[in-house]
This record gives sequence, C-alpha cells and structure tokens, in this order.
Amino acid sequence: MSSRVSGRRRIIFLTGFSGTGKSHVGRLVSGMLGWAFADMDEMITQRADMPIVEIFERGEDHFRALERQVLAEVAEGDRLVVSTGGGVPESEENRQVMRSTGMTVRLDAAPEMIYGRLKRSRRGNSDEEARGVIRPMLREDGDEAPVGRIRALLAQREEAYATADATIRTDELTPRAVARRVVEAWKLFEGKRE
Repeated sequence: MSSRVSGRRRIIFLTGFSGTGKSHVGRLVSGMLGWAFADMDEMITQRADMPIVEIFERGEDHFRALERQVLAEVAEGDRLVVSTGGGVPESEENRQVMRSTGMTVRLDAAPEMIYGRLKRSRRGNSDEEARGVIRPMLREDGDEAPVGRIRALLAQREEAYATADATIRTDELTPRAVARRVVEAWKLFEGKRE
C-alpha cells in the first residue's frame, strides 16, 4: 500500500518551543531517513530578505502570513523533515495543514533547559545570529525573568503543542538520541496508516 494514504505525505513536522532542538534534530532525522530538510524560519528570512526581528517590526500579522505561506509550500512536499517555528501550532489552520499532510512530533524541554540552550546558542554565535534571529525571552529587562517568560509562553501554547502525534522530551537526551526517537515514532505512525 502506498504511503500517501488519505492525502498524507511522508512529512515529519517538528514542533515545539525555541531551544528544544528542532533544527538540529531535524537535520539528523533527514540524514537518517535520506529525506530532505526544511527550516521554516530560514525559508521565511530568505523570502523576506530580512531577519525575523525586522519582519516582526512590520507586525506579527505580516510574519504569520509569511509563515502560513511557507507551511503550505512545505506541506506539498514528500520525504521531508520540517523544523517549524515555535508559534506555528498556535493556529488551528496550521495544525490542520500539518495533521492532514504528515505527522507532527513535539520536542519538549523544561523552561530552565530551554533558557540555558538559547543563551548558549546566542553566546556561541550560531547560525541564529547570521539569520538575525533575536529571542526576546533572553532579555534580562522588564518585570519578568526570562525563565518566567518562557514558562508563561509554554503554558499559553500547551494546548496547541499537545495536539502533536508524538512528544519527545529532549532534556536528558543527545540530539542523535532524540533523532532516533523521532524516526521510531515515524515508523509507528506509518505502520498505523498502512
């Protein structure tokens, strides 16, 4: 039987908060499966020819519209691993696109772990800085500490994140171990569809 059951394709959408490892793990999963990899944030910055922070300065609605366009495009693919932006699942429309075309895997971690990873990636001058991505929750100003802001955003997004087909905690796992679990989840998912 074909893997394209009910319009679904062989697409794994990695969802979750910034700092849970979606991009790193996604590249590893794509290598393990021999599939292509797409990073939605990178695609959006390339399309807009500006960093995400500048797109947001033009209004979050503008950014979300670009995000919907990019999601619709990647949802037309096959044999593809997609790293989504942290806010993608908040939209019911986006959740429906992912649900109808592939499998979603939520990568999760404790707020303290997320904050530590984001701080290290910023300090390490990763490709985030080259793309101009600024994580507002890293600011030390304001009434709320960064970990508190992360905790609040996680709580706000919990209902949307919980719709994923599988959830993998990344706190104590290496990226390779997380990637192996994503591949295992995919095999189970595919087995149920056939």
